[in-house]
Amino acid sequence: MRSAETTHDLEAPAAPSPSISPVPSNALVPETYSASQHGSVPIPVMLPRAMYLFGWSRRDIRRGFGLLVTALIAVYFLVRVQGILPPFIIAFFLAALLDPTLRHMEAHGRSRVYAIGIIYLAALCIVVALAVFVVPSVVNQFSELSGNLDSYYANLSKSANNFLTQHSRELSRLGIKQHKLDDVIRARSVAIQASITAAIVGASGLVQELLGKVIWLVIIPISGFFFMRDFPAIRTRLIALFPQQHHEMVDKMSREIVDIFSAYLRGLAKIGTMYAATACFIFWLFGVRYALFLGLLAGLFYLIPYVGQVLTSICAGTVAYLMDQHTAMFVWQVPAHSITYALVVVVCIVIANNAFDQIMYPRVVGASVGLSPVVSIFALMSGATLFGVWGMLLATPIAASLQIILTYFFPRLTQELPVDLRDPQPTAESRV
Repeated sequence: MRSAETTHDLEAPAAPSPSISPVPSNALVPETYSASQHGSVPIPVMLPRAMYLFGWSRRDIRRGFGLLVTALIAVYFLVRVQGILPPFIIAFFLAALLDPTLRHMEAHGRSRVYAIGIIYLAALCIVVALAVFVVPSVVNQFSELSGNLDSYYANLSKSANNFLTQHSRELSRLGIKQHKLDDVIRARSVAIQASITAAIVGASGLVQELLGKVIWLVIIPISGFFFMRDFPAIRTRLIALFPQQHHEMVDKMSREIVDIFSAYLRGLAKIGTMYAATACFIFWLFGVRYALFLGLLAGLFYLIPYVGQVLTSICAGTVAYLMDQHTAMFVWQVPAHSITYALVVVVCIVIANNAFDQIMYPRVVGASVGLSPVVSIFALMSGATLFGVWGMLLATPIAASLQIILTYFFPRLTQELPVDLRDPQPTAESRV
């Protein structure tokens, strides 16, 4: 017992351990060290960290300033080299538009490089077929049409002079008092000459630019291959720039937007090709000169909503009216400069255009965007007002993309209407 008590007396009392309360790391930082009350071990003292606007710290401000400087340097660099950017931008957008097709082929067991090779092989076959069977005939018809412009103008002027003379009284009420087409043009020479000059200058500039961009035919396929091969990695890198909690939403939203653009442009290519083939057949059946050239032109004009139909009708009707005596539909003997024949050609092409608008376009293109008719019309008019023809072509997929973004930020837009806000259904008593 004595030894136990002696041992107990010899034990030194244990020093109480200092208790340090946890401090949030976002509000306090270790600034200094002080000595402990019960020993010489230094204990960190957490001092408040300086906070700025929006809860930013000095580290956040330095990081934001660095990102801003980097962005300004990048923008300055891109502005300096903007002349070489277009082919790379075109290649990147082509890679984005073809990505859904590549993903579809990958889902069926094809490697991505193999799928890209199939797409390039198909494109090469199409280009070779067009160069061998279509381009020579189109060039010949265009050259012949250009060479006959003087005679066409003389015939058209003669017919217009006869029309002005026969209907001078009615035309005078509309402010047209001249009896010759040259006088009408001369009276409005300023506006007409300005329009013609602008059109010629624009066409010449476009041709010169296209001839000067032959190198693009090499840059776009090469850079497009690497963009398509690495597009999943590029897309992942871009999504990683967003906060982590938004990665899933940005991933789904970007896929839907890319799929809409891809489906819309593929649909436009299909519908334009189908309409061009139909127009070529109509012109060939009625014996219209330059049927292939006019048919391809009609396919391009069809892609321009509303305006394209008018341009196609004017071109087809003018060429049909200026033709000499010939045979149409194998049995119809058409006299020279027949107004009836020109009207029949115009009516047939208008019927074909409206049939495509009502039947083919909704099935091939309209189902890919999911916009209401009113929104589509408003988007087309807005695009035409802001950016002209290109605005009209891209207005529909851009509007559909904005609709997707709105539905992600405001999910209630896609939900069913509340029961208390719906129109009451008529009952049997109310019907009576």
